[in-house]
Amino acid sequence: YNPVFLGLVVEAALVAAIWFGFGQWVLVAFLYQAAVSIFLLEFVNYIRHYGLRRTVDERQTEMHSWQSEKRWSRWTLLELTRHPAHHMKASLPFWQLQPYEGAPTLPSGYFGVFWPSLIPPLWHRWMKPRIPAEMQ
Repeated sequence: YNPVFLGLVVEAALVAAIWFGFGQWVLVAFLYQAAVSIFLLEFVNYIRHYGLRRTVDERQTEMHSWQSEKRWSRWTLLELTRHPAHHMKASLPFWQLQPYEGAPTLPSGYFGVFWPSLIPPLWHRWMKPRIPAEMQ
């Protein structure tokens, strides 16, 4: 039993089912939305860990991811903004996550930092002063 191989087989079967069941344009739309979803997942991952370093054997702490208490981001992203709490207690349901005092805080909510983070010089200039000194 190989879970990676099984996952690939299931993905291939899904793609084939969409193609044969709905046609090539639905398949193109499905693959496009999959690509956008992967981009957004990785991009948000970049934002929530930007500039916060830890060594290979260093234990994860609340200082290794950004948090934000902006309501719109909290409500629409289901408390994704309390990312340090997720790292500290991954088994907690999202509605029980609490902010950590002293954890790095984004200058805005996720919707406010999304566009500036697409422009690296602006993003670096905006975020560098907020990165804890011991991580620079």
